[in-house]
Amino acid sequence: MNTLVLGATGLCGNFMLKYAITAKEVNKVFTITRSPLPAQQAEDAKVTSFQEKDNAKWGDIIKNDITDNIDVVLTGLATTKAVGGAEFQYSIDHDLNIELAKVAKDRGCKTLVVVSTMGANKDSRLFYPRMKGEIERDMIALGFDKTIILRPGILLGDRGREHTGFGNGAASAVGGWFYRSRCQWLMGYPVKGEEVAKVGVHLALNKSNQKVQIVGSSEILDIASKL
Repeated sequence: MNTLVLGATGLCGNFMLKYAITAKEVNKVFTITRSPLPAQQAEDAKVTSFQEKDNAKWGDIIKNDITDNIDVVLTGLATTKAVGGAEFQYSIDHDLNIELAKVAKDRGCKTLVVVSTMGANKDSRLFYPRMKGEIERDMIALGFDKTIILRPGILLGDRGREHTGFGNGAASAVGGWFYRSRCQWLMGYPVKGEEVAKVGVHLALNKSNQKVQIVGSSEILDIASKL
C-alpha cells in the first residue's frame, strides 16, 4: 500500500507522515511540500519527497512524477487567514485540497482522509465552518471508495510556524486546560494533532466498507486512547 501525505510539514500532516512511515501495511510514502521535511523523515527509506514552492505545480507532480500507485491520500493541508486573508485561505484549504484529491482519484486512489473541524457546516454564516463544510461536501462528491472526515475540536500541539493567528493561539492555550478533563465537553473535546493523525492513519488502513465516515473529536479521543 502506498500513501500520499499532503500538508506534511503542518501539525496534523507531520504526524500523519510519522504514522504512515511506521505502519507495516504501508510500503511507500509520498509527500509534496513547499518547505523541506525534517531530515529524519526525508531520509527514511519509505519516503519520496517533492519540494515545490509553487503549489500550482503540485497536481502535475501527482500526475507525472509519482509513477507508483497511490492507494491512500492523507491530507492535513491547511493555512490560516493570518497568513494571507480569507481568500488565500480558501484557495489552499478548499481549492488546492480538492484539486489534488481529484488528481489522486484519477490516478486510481481509493481512500481519502481529510482533517476538517468541529462544527463544519456548508450552510453556516461564519466563514471558517462554512469553508470546512464545503470542503467536506466537495471531497465526498469526488466519490472515493472510502472517505474519512476527521472533525477535531481545538487542536493542541506545536504548529511550528509564526503566523497561526491570535485566535488559534488563545484557543489552544485554553483548550489545553480542558484536555481529557471531566469538563472537556465544554470546549468541544480538545485533541492533540498527533491523536488526530494517528486515528486518521488507523482508519485509512482499516478494512471497513463504510463509504463515508465522519469522526468527531470525542470519538477521535476514544479511538486514540485504544491505539
